[in-house]
Amino acid sequence: GLKLAYLAYQRAKKANKAIAQDLGTDDAKLFYTTFAQGWCQKRSDGNAILRKNTDPHSPGKWRVHGPLYNSQTFADAFQCPTGSPMNPPKKCVIW
Repeated sequence: GLKLAYLAYQRAKKANKAIAQDLGTDDAKLFYTTFAQGWCQKRSDGNAILRKNTDPHSPGKWRVHGPLYNSQTFADAFQCPTGSPMNPPKKCVIW
């Protein structure tokens, strides 16, 4: 999902030169930051335990970290060294 969204974003940016000019050179950072902000959440310990026991979905933290640490374009954009927590040498590639 995230990989396809990034490719669609790149395609839209090429099709609309005004978008590319407005975003400047850090557009990849902007894309990934916006993605992560969508999952930002603050929960109490009690709520986290309740959700763990009743919600089939992963917490927001893992819905962000999972796709991002498996994304080479994320690692490139934020210059994460190979072997760092957000750029492991082995990545799980699904698509």
